[in-house]
Amino acid sequence: MPIVTHEDAIELAKLDVEVAHLFTKIAHKINSLGSQEKKLGEMYQSYGKDLQEYLRKLRDKSKQMDVLSREEHSGVESEDVADCKKKIHDVDDQIKMIEGFYDRLKDLSLQKKGLTKKMEEYSKLVVHNAKIRKQIVMLGLKIEKSKNKMVAAESISTDEDKMKDIDREFERSNKEIYKKWDQIMDERGEVNQCWSALKDSIDEFE
Repeated sequence: MPIVTHEDAIELAKLDVEVAHLFTKIAHKINSLGSQEKKLGEMYQSYGKDLQEYLRKLRDKSKQMDVLSREEHSGVESEDVADCKKKIHDVDDQIKMIEGFYDRLKDLSLQKKGLTKKMEEYSKLVVHNAKIRKQIVMLGLKIEKSKNKMVAAESISTDEDKMKDIDREFERSNKEIYKKWDQIMDERGEVNQCWSALKDSIDEFE
């Protein structure tokens, strides 16, 4: 087995920071996607409003056709009235589908904000943890050198007390990291539920 040195621990701390920065970068990308999904939802909302206006006019037309269909030579047949009413029904269904779709898109976008917030908090905790790890390594080296140089026991004892404090802080930091990761998993579960709801809301519409 290779001999583990203080340099290995420092390298791990360095890698933790690099991974945390990349994790933050991913969070920012997810945030950007969420913003675009929100914009898409708003476009469908606008589309739905146009369809509602179209639907109102179709209903006005249907009422007028109902009146004219009672006249023998109006040029409006019962089949024409039925065709118009079918169009009204189809457009009404389309509006309901679109409303469900853009609501789910907005829900997804909002839920992603919660996820990315937790991801960024996690990255900060990891960076802080890496700094503590490095402090432990450097202080450990200092204590070791002091013992080799026969430095006064009081000075060494002070550093050893510092080491105990830093070790406790490191332990607390690790617990916070694991707790935050569990929160990220919970948020991801919520995001996945939003994706499922979005998929369920999709049917045949233009």
